[in-house]
Parts: sequence; structure tokens; C-alpha cells
Amino acid sequence: MRLAPEQVRIIKAVVRREFEPDARIWLFGSRANDLRQGGDIDLYVETRHPELLRELRSKIGIEEAIDLHVDLVVGQPGDDRPITRIAKSEGVCL
Repeated sequence: MRLAPEQVRIIKAVVRREFEPDARIWLFGSRANDLRQGGDIDLYVETRHPELLRELRSKIGIEEAIDLHVDLVVGQPGDDRPITRIAKSEGVCL
């Protein structure tokens, strides 16, 4: 995983503040792979309370705090979209 511990702490804090304390977060894409370089931060958040405004506040809050572009996908438990399956199977749970 190519995130610094402080970046992980910030991501968790922002997501859990905007959604709920037990929201689950996966890092996926290029940053989840130690052998790749560069790339934005791809996150999948699983929450019981998905809401567009919360999603936007999370994305903006993380981007401003760590100065990197964030692609944020939000779903609920039981979400079976292909992107959810990829994030959970190939990603790293933070």
C-alpha cells in the first residue's frame, strides 16, 4: 500500500466523521499496489447512510488535507456492483 500512516489516519477520520464511526474503507487501484507508481487515491466506502452531500464533503476534505486527487465510490452493505467486488477483492481495507 502506497499511503503514509498520516494519510491513512486522515482518510479514516474524514470518512468516519462524514458518514459514521464504523464506516468501512478500502483503498484500491494503483495506490494499493506497492509495485506501481503515482496515481490518485481510489477509495471504496461502505456505509449504512450513503448520501451525496456526505460523499462530496468526504472527497473534498480528503483532497484538501492530503493534496492528492481522490476517486470515491460509496455503497451500502450488500452492494454487489462490479466496482465494489473489485475494491473489496483487490483492495486493502484501511
